[in-house]
Amino acid sequence: MKSQKNLESKVAELVQRLPPMPGNISRLLLAANDPRQDDGALLALARQDPGLCADLLHLANTFCSRRGGHDETLEEAVSSVGMQPLVQLIGVWYAKDVITTEFAPLKHLNDYFRHSQEISVGCRVLSEVAGMPERRREVFSVAGLIHDMGRLVIMLAADRTTAPLMGTPWNEMEAIVHEERQVLGMDHCKVGMQICKKWNFSAFLQQGVLRHHCPLIDNDFNLLGATIFIAHFVTFSDFTGQMLSSLLPGEILDRLNLEPADFEQARLEYLSRVPKSSDS
Repeated sequence: MKSQKNLESKVAELVQRLPPMPGNISRLLLAANDPRQDDGALLALARQDPGLCADLLHLANTFCSRRGGHDETLEEAVSSVGMQPLVQLIGVWYAKDVITTEFAPLKHLNDYFRHSQEISVGCRVLSEVAGMPERRREVFSVAGLIHDMGRLVIMLAADRTTAPLMGTPWNEMEAIVHEERQVLGMDHCKVGMQICKKWNFSAFLQQGVLRHHCPLIDNDFNLLGATIFIAHFVTFSDFTGQMLSSLLPGEILDRLNLEPADFEQARLEYLSRVPKSSDS
């Protein structure tokens, strides 16, 4: 019990030690989470910082392609991606730099980033198969990038610097958080949510990170958490869509309105974008 308390204290200290967002990015994230703010007000904030403008344009051109060429103004970037996902994306981009610096002692940090990028693509593909609008697809892609931040903090606090950071096997997704709570007194989903809250990420992203191992609790269903949950199976499985549909929780698939053909489409689309590596 004492060791659990010590670990909880170390995790809380690490979360608090993570630096806040730079001033302009923090203001932009706070404004984006205020329902009273419209896109015009957010654009006005973004225009105050030349570096932030450049980063937003860079991200828009990286994650979306305009038929007529590249996005060259903030208005075009917002038109391509949507203001809310674009703001959250710039926050995630900065968070990646913070994580790289703060968690450099972890020997498998590159595995973490690769896993996060793969789940991001998986979330994007599933949102496309589900017919979600472009704005929502980008938000789901962002969620995939940040979903496992809590795992890094717990591993660093526990001095487990040699343990690999890979995806969770399909049959252990829900069990692993219960095991973490029993052994460590906490789970990486909750820690990740706390980091998202510290960095002013939207409540939608916070809840998605919190629920990505347990998207269905009694009758309470979290759509973003369920999509991240399913993305793990799409990205790390050799099974066909039919096999996956028979193995995964039927109630979650029903809530997502996914059928075997949808799974197969998502799996093949993912493999076309991220070819399977020999060590995954």
